[in-house]
Amino acid sequence: MHATVLQSDLNRGLGIVGRVVATRGQLPVLANILIEANKEGITLAATNLEIGLRVTVGGKVKELGAITIPGKNLGELVGSLAGESLDLVTEGEKLRIKSGNSTGVLTGISASEFPPIPRAGEQESKRAGVKIDKSILLEIAGQVAYAAAVDESRPVLTGVRIQESGDSLTIVATDGFRLSRKQIPNPKSQIPDVILPARTIQELARVAEGEEVTMEMVKENNQVIFASGDVQLVSRVLEGNFPDVDKIIPQSFKTEVTVDREELAGAMRVAGIFARENSNIVRFKIRDLRFTILASAAQTGENESEIEIEKDGDDGEIAFNYKFVQDFLGSVTEERIKLKINDSLSPGVWMGEKDKSLIHLIMPVRV
Repeated sequence: MHATVLQSDLNRGLGIVGRVVATRGQLPVLANILIEANKEGITLAATNLEIGLRVTVGGKVKELGAITIPGKNLGELVGSLAGESLDLVTEGEKLRIKSGNSTGVLTGISASEFPPIPRAGEQESKRAGVKIDKSILLEIAGQVAYAAAVDESRPVLTGVRIQESGDSLTIVATDGFRLSRKQIPNPKSQIPDVILPARTIQELARVAEGEEVTMEMVKENNQVIFASGDVQLVSRVLEGNFPDVDKIIPQSFKTEVTVDREELAGAMRVAGIFARENSNIVRFKIRDLRFTILASAAQTGENESEIEIEKDGDDGEIAFNYKFVQDFLGSVTEERIKLKINDSLSPGVWMGEKDKSLIHLIMPVRV
């Protein structure tokens, strides 16, 4: 392989694919980034076997070829070189990178050992392609995906379920202690029912270019390919029975309060100083038009904040994991939000004052 590429372009490409490099992979080659010099220019790829990323960065190719280089070392070297263009030459299983009077040689692994990553547009007859507005992906990533489980004990809960229901798209994630459900009315494209890893959605929202993303199902490999500009993301599809969350969400409530989001967020930041020393527990008391936030810890002390609210229904009391409440507050932009509860043992539902498309449910903590 022999190619020339702009340092800024290569650095940008490494920044895109580098986040899925497996630092503790089952195979040594998973810690590497694949560099291919082909007819399109220079293509970079990385995978952790759950997500694969590929990006074409252009460049002038003098000799075709490919090699894999440890991602960490490659990123540090390219980022440190000051020249405008870089000359890349393979020498066996080594890559020589030259910029002006500076040269670095990195030892790699043969490209033949790198796991194959399917490309968008191959074998079109076996795939169904749809176009998705990037705005939808940003909404899913920001308002739903964070509620998915991190623990792999139930793999299906680490995913985001995308499902058509009537004339709307319903997107849900839950870790068993909280859930987010977003309903998008009248989506332009017919997105297939699928459960995708939450990280897939988050990475896609990060790297997608332009206003649209193309989605192709690879049914024979149980994978999906997203293409956007020069970037392609390949993900496995999760299998399993996703919980029927509609049965969990209460349909009626005894108490409903409306509160200023920024004021509540400030109170939660203070309460968190005390709650983190006491299993993250924060208590909420609703009395008349007062909303009291309480947190305490034996070693730290205690905190009490009071916020004025609008209330409909009875007084009430409930306790939540304060981190879950903070995550919700960070996912909405409305000035005022609503909390709906029944009692201290039933889940509470959070939503924006006006936007009814997003529901965030949090299971209570017993105190």
